[in-house]
Amino acid sequence: MTRLPLIFLLGLVPLLAVEKPGPDIVPGTVVTLDFPELGEMHDHQPAACEVGIPATYAPGTPAPLFVWFGGGRGSNAVAGLSAMVDTERFVVVALPYPNGHLPRLAAKEGKVDSYWDFHRVMLDRVKTLVPNIDPNLRLVAGTSSGGHYIAYGLDRAWSGFADYFTTFIIHEGGAQPLTNDLPNAKGKHMLVVYGEESTSIVYRGWLNWNLHRSGADATFIGVPKAGHGLNNDARQVIREWIEKVVAQRPDNTASP
Repeated sequence: MTRLPLIFLLGLVPLLAVEKPGPDIVPGTVVTLDFPELGEMHDHQPAACEVGIPATYAPGTPAPLFVWFGGGRGSNAVAGLSAMVDTERFVVVALPYPNGHLPRLAAKEGKVDSYWDFHRVMLDRVKTLVPNIDPNLRLVAGTSSGGHYIAYGLDRAWSGFADYFTTFIIHEGGAQPLTNDLPNAKGKHMLVVYGEESTSIVYRGWLNWNLHRSGADATFIGVPKAGHGLNNDARQVIREWIEKVVAQRPDNTASP
């Protein structure tokens, strides 16, 4: 048996320890990840998610992450996210809902925890594809159904969700059933955006109050003359707030 010198074996350790991105990762492109084992998403389509790789992506540099949960029955497409986040800097991901079933209804049926089982598989694949995600800039955002879903994840403290993301952005979401005082939101860095003319403005006030008294590190912004929909003004509010988050990251520099 051939014996290799110890110094040679030790020299291999750093090489083996470095996780490299997969061959499909090309800066400035969108990668589609397929999950046939998860069944269907909306419109009876096989489960899949898109991952937008920023043009400035570099394997050796921490890459900030923005994960999106859409309204209604959900979407797996990243098109249009540039209105809310700098897609030249952030890795962006759009995650759909199982069978396109509304998270609000899943919560009423006692099934919303299974949604995180669905999404955890997807997020794990994203982390394998992009192993250099910035630990200081991991944002998750959602509107309507997506906002409800994020609130459920915080309320129920899903492992790998509530303790993974650094910032939580809710637009016009956060539906019952929830623990009245949302204790698991304590200390979480959050942005809550709502339309000042929303049809559910009373509930928005209830959610905001309970997040505030939970001890969440939350910023609340009402969008004038806006209803429930995610309009351009709301998108601009989110984008400008995210830019402030990037500017205030621990080393005070923006990730590419």
